[in-house]
Amino acid sequence: MLSVPVLMLLHLLFFCWFLFFNRSRAWLSGVALLLSFPFWARTSPILRTFFQNSANQANFESKPGNTFTLMSYNVLSFDVLGHLDNIEPQNALHLIEWAKTADADVKCLEEFYNHHTRPKFDIIPQFQKAGYRHYTLLHPAIATNEENFIGLAIFSKYPIVGRGEQEFENQNGMLWADLKIKNDTIRIINVHLRSYVLRLENLKHAYQKRDYKDSKEQVRGVFSRLKYGFEHHATELKAIEACIDSSPYPVIVCGDFNETPYSYVYGRLRQRLNNAFEDAGSGLGFSYRNMPNFIRIDNHFYDPKGFKAQWFETRRDVRHSDHFPIIAKYQILNN
Repeated sequence: MLSVPVLMLLHLLFFCWFLFFNRSRAWLSGVALLLSFPFWARTSPILRTFFQNSANQANFESKPGNTFTLMSYNVLSFDVLGHLDNIEPQNALHLIEWAKTADADVKCLEEFYNHHTRPKFDIIPQFQKAGYRHYTLLHPAIATNEENFIGLAIFSKYPIVGRGEQEFENQNGMLWADLKIKNDTIRIINVHLRSYVLRLENLKHAYQKRDYKDSKEQVRGVFSRLKYGFEHHATELKAIEACIDSSPYPVIVCGDFNETPYSYVYGRLRQRLNNAFEDAGSGLGFSYRNMPNFIRIDNHFYDPKGFKAQWFETRRDVRHSDHFPIIAKYQILNN
């Protein structure tokens, strides 16, 4: 999964090189590029017009309805540990300020943190004062009350008329809210799938020190954690699909998937929903700041019969967390 975009780029460069200097060898990279054909549209919206999935397109006349903006952002517990340990303590305050004032009607936050005895981190009242009077939280076993909370959160300027949740592990899980936007009701599902915890920095350091024994151990650990993650993500996907199927309203699924666009989970969701980055984004949309920083693991998936994605952006200028926030504007379709 992690190597697919790198391999595609390398084969493209090799193909161009051999095409000019040794045409007899160009076929090998050409075949590799053709084999990766199903993943081209997932990599960048540049080619989206050539890869429209007819099964995912609304094939009926729809009248435009209300519009709203939706943000998904893994806020790294608002960097509370860095603040308490006096490691760039101002970053936490900048992160809180940006998250609560960013221009979005609905905000889905992963690794949300709230602590009522730490005034700077008593964040729920701050969001409410900023205009997000309606909210709901996941209640994981490690933090069952709002006064000392970490987990998933949905903040909305629109009334929440229904909600539900399911914990996967610790603070990871799924949280959904039914929002009333004028005469329309929609369902927003915020998800945070379990992390693989790959520790690629440890592998990098072992290689730099030429410690090949440690490098082998690190590689074994990476593959073991990947296998563990694949198994759990498949189970978590079933819960997400059940929530989608049970919804009486058009659905948007967003959050931190800890999955690249070439994964099983991404492919399954893409079969039933559109991806907003593919339809209305630009560039490559890499959403993770840490190593490997060439991956897109934060997404919006939406029902094309209920919504039209008007634009989508990855705010790579906002560097307070280990993820970049992603924001999209949707139009509700009145069928």
